[in-house]
Amino acid sequence: MTKMGKFIVFEGNEGTGKSTHIKKLSAYLKTINHDHIVTREPGGTEFGESIRSILLNSKSTLDPTSEALLFYASRIMNYKSVILSAMEAGKTVICDRFHYSTLVYQGLSQNCKEVCSLHNILDKIFSENISIVVYLDASVDTCFSRINKRQKSDKFELQGKDFLENIKKSYEVALKDIDRKFVVDTDQELEVVTRMIREKIELILDE
Repeated sequence: MTKMGKFIVFEGNEGTGKSTHIKKLSAYLKTINHDHIVTREPGGTEFGESIRSILLNSKSTLDPTSEALLFYASRIMNYKSVILSAMEAGKTVICDRFHYSTLVYQGLSQNCKEVCSLHNILDKIFSENISIVVYLDASVDTCFSRINKRQKSDKFELQGKDFLENIKKSYEVALKDIDRKFVVDTDQELEVVTRMIREKIELILDE
């Protein structure tokens, strides 16, 4: 019987370095011939990518609950058809955001009780197979500076410092009771953060 693969989730504010460190982790896993896939939310499937283009469009004016339901529609398909399938085949899955992002962005940061209730109902389903949540944290000033250097930004990245501060505080609430999380301060040098993440993931893979 094939051993179930690991499920590694990256979470964090805009500009904390999720994409950068996911790429670096994936590159490292390739050097040691560790079978893995990288997926993202929203996205991961053709259906999910279509939803992604709607949700991240700067002209989108959906209310928080409608946004959350679209995120969950994308997530359920990605989870069942991509993530679980890969894990059952023994592959490690690295996911750029998961259901905690919906709780933070559409729920806590906007005081939307409907989204928070939905998260509480579905949390057990989505969290039971997570091996580790890698939470990338950084100061609001650092995040804002990094975002402003980008040539292209989505609607969430176009928000100001108040938005980033709100998201940062909401993440602290969303993740406070999660045992299997690894918090990394990405205000540190890139090489330091890369090494910290790699060493933690090596321990997870050895479990």
